[in-house]
Amino acid sequence: MTRRAGAVLVAVLVASVSASCGGSGDETSAAPTTATPATAAPATAAPATEPPSTPPPTTAPPTAPPTTAPATTVPEPEPEPDPDQVRDAATLQAYVAEAASFTQADTAWLLPDDLDPSAGGAPGMTRYVFRETSAGVVPTLVEGPIGRQVRCQDPDLPCSYRDLVELHASGDPIPDALSITADQLGALVGQLDTLAAFAIRHAEPDAACAAGFVSDAIQTPNMGSHFHRARSFLDGFDPGAPEILIYAPSDGSLVNGPLGYCAGDVWIGPDLSLVGTAFLLPPDVVGIEHPEGFTGDLDNWHSHFNLCRGNARGRDAFVTRAECEAAGGSWFDAIGWMLHAWVAPGFDSQLGVFSMWNPTIAPVADPDAVRAARQVRGSDFPDGARQSLITNFAFERTLTVDVGQSIYFNNVDSVPHTVSAGTPDDPDLASFDSGLLSPGDNWELPTSEAGTFSLFCALHPDMTATLIVD
Repeated sequence: MTRRAGAVLVAVLVASVSASCGGSGDETSAAPTTATPATAAPATAAPATEPPSTPPPTTAPPTAPPTTAPATTVPEPEPEPDPDQVRDAATLQAYVAEAASFTQADTAWLLPDDLDPSAGGAPGMTRYVFRETSAGVVPTLVEGPIGRQVRCQDPDLPCSYRDLVELHASGDPIPDALSITADQLGALVGQLDTLAAFAIRHAEPDAACAAGFVSDAIQTPNMGSHFHRARSFLDGFDPGAPEILIYAPSDGSLVNGPLGYCAGDVWIGPDLSLVGTAFLLPPDVVGIEHPEGFTGDLDNWHSHFNLCRGNARGRDAFVTRAECEAAGGSWFDAIGWMLHAWVAPGFDSQLGVFSMWNPTIAPVADPDAVRAARQVRGSDFPDGARQSLITNFAFERTLTVDVGQSIYFNNVDSVPHTVSAGTPDDPDLASFDSGLLSPGDNWELPTSEAGTFSLFCALHPDMTATLIVD
C-alpha cells in the first residue's frame, strides 16, 4: 500500500516455536572380565657352585584391568510439532511484517495515507477521533505526539494544577506515571504559577475585552467559552501569555444559543467567571510537528480537523463543508495546535491540568462520567455492544460483559494493533483474533459462553487484558 515516508513506530514481536528433543537411553551392562591365571616356569636345579638363577616371582602378575564397553544412547523420537502452535507463530510473524509496512504520517500533524476509518475515539482521551458525516467518516481530531504519550488523567494521580503544586512543595516521590523529574516538576510548577497570575489579572470578562480578547460566543459543556486574541497567535509559545482565556456562566448554567460579545472594553452577555486558559499555535509559526511547550511531557496538544464553528448558533458541528456554510457556520479544514491549562482558582481539573475537559465546569460531573460521555460512535455500532478504546498502546485492563454481549474495539492509536486470544507466551488465535487493526479500524468480538479469557496485542506484548464474560 502507498504511504508517505516517515518514522515507523512499531514495537516488533518475534514469535517462534522451538521443539525440544532429548532424554538419554539406558547404558549397556559392563562386559564380564576374566583374570588370566598366573603360570610359573618349572624350577631347574642349579649346580651348588653357581649362583642361583633369577628367583621366581613370589606373586602372581595382576589381572588385566576391567574393560567397559562404550555407553550407547538411544535417541527418543522428536515430538511432532503442534500444528496450532506453528500456525500461530507464522500468523504472528506475518503481522509483524505487515505492520512494518505501515508508515505513520510524515509528521504528527498529518494522518497516514490510505486510512479508511470507521467512527470512533474520544476527544481528549485518544490520539485520533473519527466522526461520521453525510459524506462518510472523516478525522476530526489529532492529539499528542506519535507513540506512547504521558496522559496524566487519572483522578487518583496528582495531575491537576493544585496537585502538582502540592507535590512539588512536599518533596514526596513523584509517581512514575508522570514521567517527570523533580527539577522538571519545579520548572513546570513555575510556568503554571506564571500562567495563573495572568489568569487572575483577567478574572473578569471586561478585562479580557479590554485586552483585545474576542468571544467565540460558543459555550461547550465541561469546557466553557473561548475568548481569543488573534494578534497573539504569531508570538509563539509563552507560558505566561496564553492566546485564549476560557469563561463560563457564573451561575453554572448552559446557555442555549450565542453566549455574548465584547463591545469595546465591555462584555455584553451573562455574568461570566474565568475557568481556564488555552494556547493556540499555528503550524506556520511552530511547524506541523507536535509542539515543545511546557516542561515535561504532560502537555498533549491537539488539533481539530473538518470543524464547523457555529458562532451564530452557539455550538460547533461536524458536518460537510457545504452543510456548514449553508447553515451560516465557519468552516475550518484544520485549526492549529491547541492546549487547555486549568489554572483558574476554583476550577482545578482532576482529569489533569492539561486535559481537554474540566468536570468542575457546567455540567459538573464525576471525572469518569465525563470520560464515558465523550466516546464517539458511528451508525455501524453494534446494538448492545460494549465499546472499548485501544489508545496510547493500551487496552482497558479488565473488560466485563454479559454472555451474548459483544465488545466493539476501536483502534484510535497512532499505530496498528491486534486483539488476539491468549498471551504472548501462549497465543490461542483459533479462539479469536482481529487481524491487523490500523488506526481507525474497528472490530467486533462476540461472546457466547461465560468464563475468563486473556487477550493481547501481537505487535506489542506488554499490551494485555482480561475479558470476563458473566
